[in-house]
Amino acid sequence: MLLFFDYIIKESTQEFIFSREESKHLAKVIRKVPGDFISITNGKGLEWKGILSFVSPQKTIASFKTFKQHPPKKYQIHLAIAPTKNNNRMEWLIEKLTELGVSSITPLLCDHSERKIIKKERFEKIIISGLKQSQQFHLPKVNEMVSFKNFVVASKEQETYIAHCEESPKENLDKISFKGTSQTIMIGPEGDFSSGEIKEAVMAGISAVSIGEQRFRTETAGLFACHTIFLKQHQNIKL
Repeated sequence: MLLFFDYIIKESTQEFIFSREESKHLAKVIRKVPGDFISITNGKGLEWKGILSFVSPQKTIASFKTFKQHPPKKYQIHLAIAPTKNNNRMEWLIEKLTELGVSSITPLLCDHSERKIIKKERFEKIIISGLKQSQQFHLPKVNEMVSFKNFVVASKEQETYIAHCEESPKENLDKISFKGTSQTIMIGPEGDFSSGEIKEAVMAGISAVSIGEQRFRTETAGLFACHTIFLKQHQNIKL
């Protein structure tokens, strides 16, 4: 079933009018007709199901049939990552993280950061597209870019891990037994976190981890680390 997104739709909505752009897509591209079923989510767990009552390139209307409220995910993944210099690579990562089902993404401003400005609105559009494509009902949150220092201070009470490449004591991420249901992983820029940043994080109680022997690009490291956490979380669910 097709899934659409709207921030303000709620369970009590009886009739939904699509935007002109989506109406054109429904009528001309996927050729929907009155009587076809569709689903709409607000990104907060709601699955609003309706039936198309009127279809045209200018205006398409869906009438309410039923709804389902999907519960929040038991396990949460939060990624804090230094944005890549090449914005296309960061957008690719945002899309894949949405498909994976991460809860939030925080751009980090680090000592070695190559990109110091992000286009949050663009990221949010990519997340919405990824949400619809992967048929999910909880929208990941993109936070404003924050300095490394401020993020470390805010993360003291959370289960947070920092992945880095320095030759210093650290555990393998895939061997760690997580304590709770919410994990945060920090990934640095192409030049890695600075020695000062790593020391600062460890002194704040953040656990240093390795995600493998080989070197990864920033976006690959972010996806790989989140996927590792995802697999371990789901092993816990099965147990």
